[in-house]
Parts: sequence; structure tokens; C-alpha cells
Amino acid sequence: MQQALDLIRSSLKDIYPQGEIEGFIRLIFDQLCGFSTTDLLLRRDEKLLPEMRQKFESIVERLKSHEPIQYILGSAYFGDLQLSVGKGVLIPRPETSEMVARIIAEHADVQGRVADFCTGSGCIAIALARAWQGAEVEGWDVSQEALAYARKNAVMNNVAVEWRECDILAYKLADEPRYEVIVSNPPYVLDSERADMDKNVLSYEPHLALFVPDDDPLRFYKAIADVAWHELVASGTLYFEINRCMGNECRKMLCDKGFVSVELFPDFMGCDRVIRAVKP
Repeated sequence: MQQALDLIRSSLKDIYPQGEIEGFIRLIFDQLCGFSTTDLLLRRDEKLLPEMRQKFESIVERLKSHEPIQYILGSAYFGDLQLSVGKGVLIPRPETSEMVARIIAEHADVQGRVADFCTGSGCIAIALARAWQGAEVEGWDVSQEALAYARKNAVMNNVAVEWRECDILAYKLADEPRYEVIVSNPPYVLDSERADMDKNVLSYEPHLALFVPDDDPLRFYKAIADVAWHELVASGTLYFEINRCMGNECRKMLCDKGFVSVELFPDFMGCDRVIRAVKP
């Protein structure tokens, strides 16, 4: 085991920060061996099977190519949920988990209908369905590949969610209100921000779920706000995860559309990340 640890650290030391490498080690040993952080300290002399060393070597080679560790292991954590992920679906972020925690804290229980637009892996919809067991939760996405992961993740986490393949930009509005809560983490990274992004994101994660043109940065927010205005019940709530540079623009757009109690919230880094609005 000590040789495996040395292999991972020496092979990746010139590519990743030390702290990130230690994070990889914890995830790899947890996934492949079921070892805890304590096991990593106490079981260094334990012998690993030859095929296990081959798996470590394969993982290291993929990490050297900047492939996300979540894709390599086939899973990611979202709060206390474990989700299946792979190429074609966005890896859940801590900022999104933080938004979901806020939503659940603000709504102790929901018995009506809830929609998560641009659901991706289904992380938001699944977390809300587990918290609000009396709610009817839906997850929408334009990507069949992402929805396949979402369906699998709902089964893995033993929750019922209705999944819908839908292009929110071309959605025909329903005739009457039906949702108590609408949530979305839509694409919001500007094309001009690509240059500042890590290789593991640019080379592997789906651009469809990430990027919007600089000349129309609120494309998805405007479309979803229109849906929310028509389909939220009175006093229903809309939540967005946003680009930290677009907080004021998002707030103005929602106010202009008639929403009230529009409020911005920072993430754990102090950046504008969540916006909440209420249909009067």
C-alpha cells in the first residue's frame, strides 16, 4: 500500500497541488479498497493484490491527462448523496450543494410540485425529493445522456423523480400555475471565461451544460424566469445558481419581470452565487 501511495504522489506532484493529490488518494482508496483516512495511516504495510496495483496505475495515467477523478471513479458526492457521473454530465459542485441546503432550510416541507430545470446528474432534484418526501419533483434536461445518469442516480438514492427531456429555450408555457418551487443551475459560464478554466473542465465536461455567449449571458435565466412567472403558484419561489459576475443583472431582470423579494446570497467564497425571487 505504501508503494501505491508513493506512486500516486510522485507521478502527480508536478501536475497537481499537494492538497488536491491527497484528496485524490482519499477518494481512490475509499472507492477501490473501502479504506478510511485512518486506514491510510495504519495500514500502510498491507499488501495489495497485483490487479489492484494495475488499477492504481491506470487511474494515475488518466489523472495525468487531466481527466476528472469523478469520471475516472464513476461517482461524485453531493452533500451526503453519492451520484453516478461520467462524460456527458456535469460534475456536481459544492456551490450547488450549498444552494440546495439553503432551499431546504427555507422550506421545511413542500407538499406540492417542484421543478429542477437543467437537471444534469439530477443532484438538485434528488436532494429535494429526499428532503420533501411529500412533494412531486421533476427534473428537466435537454440532454438524453444527462437524463440517463439522473434516472440511475434516483434509483441509487431510492427517490421518485419524474424526468423530462425538454429544451427550456423552446418550451411552450402551460396554461395554469402548478409549481411551488422552481430551481435551476443553468449554463452560465461566459465564452470569454474559457481561457481561465482548468483543463479537466474544458477537455472533459459537457460544454452544453457550461457555456453561454458573451452577448446573451442571461439566455437561460430569462427563459426560465418566463416559465416561472407563468407556472409558479402565487407566492411560489424561484432559485437560481448564477455566474458571480451577473448578480446585479439577474436581480434587475427578475425585478423587471415582476418578481418580488429578489435577494442575492454569497457562496462559501463570498461570491454572489444564488438568487431567490418570489412570484407575487
